[in-house]
Amino acid sequence: MLNLIEKFKKNISNILYKDRFNFVEIDDFIDENLFNDLRNNFPNENFFYEHNDFAMSFPDDNEKFEKFINENENWKNLIKQFQNKNFVEYLMKFFGINNVYYKNSWKKFIPFFKESKLLFCFNISKNGGFSLPHTDSSRKLISLVFFFVDDNWSKNNGGFVNLYKPIDEKFENNWRNQRIDPKNLTLIKTIIPKKNKIYGFKKTKNSYHSVEKVMSENTNPRKVLMINLIYANETDSPYKEKKFLFF
Repeated sequence: MLNLIEKFKKNISNILYKDRFNFVEIDDFIDENLFNDLRNNFPNENFFYEHNDFAMSFPDDNEKFEKFINENENWKNLIKQFQNKNFVEYLMKFFGINNVYYKNSWKKFIPFFKESKLLFCFNISKNGGFSLPHTDSSRKLISLVFFFVDDNWSKNNGGFVNLYKPIDEKFENNWRNQRIDPKNLTLIKTIIPKKNKIYGFKKTKNSYHSVEKVMSENTNPRKVLMINLIYANETDSPYKEKKFLFF
């Protein structure tokens, strides 16, 4: 039985950029044998559809998602552990998310508390896929990205994640998730995809990040499981944007 809370507790001193990300990355997240089984049983590409210029997606609102999970015991158990109420409540504490509750909670009777829910999405990014700097939908609260790339994936394969801060203060308030030209941003960290690594951060007005172009012509695609905590009700999102984005 995985203890996801303990995994995060061990890294609480490693939280970075608390003013804009509360960022954390954890290597060797789960047991290696379990990881290899999950990777070997990553959903077949036939389950995926084109989501945007960056990735093909297999989200949990797809009618085939539940069937896939139920037919793969290790995937089913992993998803259940992410959904565990104690873990999600700890996750909100870990990332500093306030005035939000998850599942059945006495906090739902407090008027200013808003309900949250988890979304799961498998992604495949093929050669040439990329994502320009953005801050994510204002409906999103927390993003976790779990890598299922090949053992030999390196920076040369692209698909690495860049974190930024704006050069000009006028770009600090971007709740509405406008795309920003990288020339207006300063790179503060790069996350290289690595097998069995997970990273996470909270959505803020200035949580700028991008994904650099994937160069996987001679290797398997960039594969991840995304776990997003969002406002359960779209109307609770503090701002509306033109396009709802998961990446």
